[in-house]
Amino acid sequence: RIDAGGQQGWVRVFHLRFPAVAQAGTDSGGGLELSFYEKFLWGRGLEPYPVQEQAITHIFAGRSVLVTVPTGTGKTLMAKAALHAAMGRGQRAVYTTPLRALTEEKFRELGADFGEDNVGFATGDYKVNRDAPIQVEVAEILWNRIVADKNVSPADIVVMDEGHYFNDPERGYVWEQSIIGLDPRTQLIVLSATVGHPERFCHWVELTRRVPMELVDSRERKIPLVHEFREEMLIDTVRDLAFTGDVPAIVFVFGREQCFEVARLLKSCRRFTTEEEKAKVEKMCDDALLPSGAAKELRPLLTHGIGIHHAGILPRYKQLVEQLALERLIKFVVSTETIAAGINLPARTVVFPALRKFIKKQARLVTAAEYHQMAGRAGRPQFDDRGLAITLAPEEVVSDLKKELKEGAKRPAYDESKIKKSVYNRAKSDAQRKGDIVWTPEVHAELVRGEPAELRSKTKISAEQVLAIGLPDLTAAKLVPDSVEARMAAAEASLPPSMRLDIATVIENLLLDDRERFGLQKTLAMLVENLKAIGVIDEHGTQISGDMIRKLQGMDGLFIYYVLYNHQLDYVELRQLVEYLIDHDAIQRLLDRKIDDVKREWCRTRLRELRDSNPHITWEDVEAEWYKEHPVPLIKVEIIQQEMAAKVPHPELHGGRTPKTVWATLEDSGMTFLEFVERHGLEHEEGNLFSYLVRVMNFARKLYEASQLSEFEDMGERVQRILARVDVRLVDDRKW
Repeated sequence: RIDAGGQQGWVRVFHLRFPAVAQAGTDSGGGLELSFYEKFLWGRGLEPYPVQEQAITHIFAGRSVLVTVPTGTGKTLMAKAALHAAMGRGQRAVYTTPLRALTEEKFRELGADFGEDNVGFATGDYKVNRDAPIQVEVAEILWNRIVADKNVSPADIVVMDEGHYFNDPERGYVWEQSIIGLDPRTQLIVLSATVGHPERFCHWVELTRRVPMELVDSRERKIPLVHEFREEMLIDTVRDLAFTGDVPAIVFVFGREQCFEVARLLKSCRRFTTEEEKAKVEKMCDDALLPSGAAKELRPLLTHGIGIHHAGILPRYKQLVEQLALERLIKFVVSTETIAAGINLPARTVVFPALRKFIKKQARLVTAAEYHQMAGRAGRPQFDDRGLAITLAPEEVVSDLKKELKEGAKRPAYDESKIKKSVYNRAKSDAQRKGDIVWTPEVHAELVRGEPAELRSKTKISAEQVLAIGLPDLTAAKLVPDSVEARMAAAEASLPPSMRLDIATVIENLLLDDRERFGLQKTLAMLVENLKAIGVIDEHGTQISGDMIRKLQGMDGLFIYYVLYNHQLDYVELRQLVEYLIDHDAIQRLLDRKIDDVKREWCRTRLRELRDSNPHITWEDVEAEWYKEHPVPLIKVEIIQQEMAAKVPHPELHGGRTPKTVWATLEDSGMTFLEFVERHGLEHEEGNLFSYLVRVMNFARKLYEASQLSEFEDMGERVQRILARVDVRLVDDRKW
């Protein structure tokens, strides 16, 4: 017990162990950990949570660790412990995040904590202070550094924030392959939201890196979360929450158009904002909203205290909603589940009007992992004593229950539980006939008890990855081992993967079961045959041409190389290539609505005509006839795709794309972004259009970097000029 300046209190005494890797002349004793507590906790009047203490002890002892804890448990403090340790030992540290915006936010925060000269920053096209001992990077930068120079470790300590992005279908490979390729001497700290069976992940890391991986796992939230199932209408729940003050609340729906429908429903309630709040919202709207498009619909909703947040909303509008919610100026945010991933928008309450979502018109229940990811948003440590997650029964059930319970109450004796059971059973039968799903209190309880998602490999092998990471000598190695036993024996007897890093080694060490691994090994063998057929590698697996391919991650680099190496394309054809490569056709489908309407009406009329003489004719039959009578000519890029398909043994690895003309239509029309939105009725899809055009810009820039064709540079600049009129941050490339 100590007495300092009249303030009495207790100081916890730590028994510390420090790693042998600490450099000579650096702090390798208890003073380093003590100085961290003084700077980041006690000096700010804070005490650590037990889970933070446990993680910090491992970190200062030099041990690698996986921390998996609920949102709001202070993972950033644990990251700062690792960076403080690195600074104290004179080491280099890398802090990675999955999102560019989050990377920028952490860069500013860490610069304030550790000094701007000590913190660097890197995204794909922007770098600051690259010699600083602490580097804040998007995760792809770390992956690039690991595979680009296998003999040099990028850092002594690596912190992977938002580690649950390991499960991201598109980018999860970056986390997984970085762990496989990381030097075993590097201390690895993975910070994640709660995941299922985290001990299995730690075991995989230990087997892969040949060093221990500690686990700090807690399901205990600092703010307890209460789960409720209510049999009432959404509008009644919203009024109740507004009355009791259990706001701000996020209302999760599973469709972008539904967001607007639900927001309009909520607007039928009395205004949720006071006059003072309304004035502040109007001022912020004046600064952020554009003069046309979705802004016309958003402004009255926002001043009423209702926000909308989904992929169809422009980034500047989503940021406005986030800021208004953080300042508690809006009370309800209607959102799709995307807000649950990496967005800084905690709330007191979350509401689920439904537990059913549609994937390609097929109904399914949300998974336990999805439910917990969204429900975990409820409860803000700085404001709330609890979080509240409310699930509502299906509307038809609520309506029937209300009616039948009212009728039942007229009888001398009635069993409420029997009436409820009957209503739910009837609703299930009706839903089954329609191909729909009904959720019940039992389904909800099962979701609450359910496990979060387990971390599993999401790696997909591509030609770009094969060339970036490298192949073994194909004359001395088998890409598809004869047996699982032989593979395991070879892996056990060998050096850590980072010391023999090639694509075959990566696949050997992925977090997969053997059946999935065998599938990837077969894919690798097929890609190698395609690379040989195009003349990119020789019989040993050594690359002899196509240097650009490895620079085009996620873009089918082999196809691009074939196009540019074998054909001279003009600007219009290169524009076709860029749009052809983009896997995002939502806007194109909307632009094609009129053509689709004509086709549908033609097919409907033709089907009626033919069924008079042939009752077995199908919609598919008349649709095939439509395409025969109305052929769509192939564009140049499609012709080249067919040409390449005839030259490689496995063309299926390089197909499946459709032509798109979104940017071409906008550019050729001479319209502004907002004029294009109004012309094509895209007010509720502005964000998707913006996102599509950002991809066009980024793809064009990547293609320019890889090929040095000036047309790609010109294209990127043209798109940027259009977008900069929508969001001034586009003038500053580093934001994108």
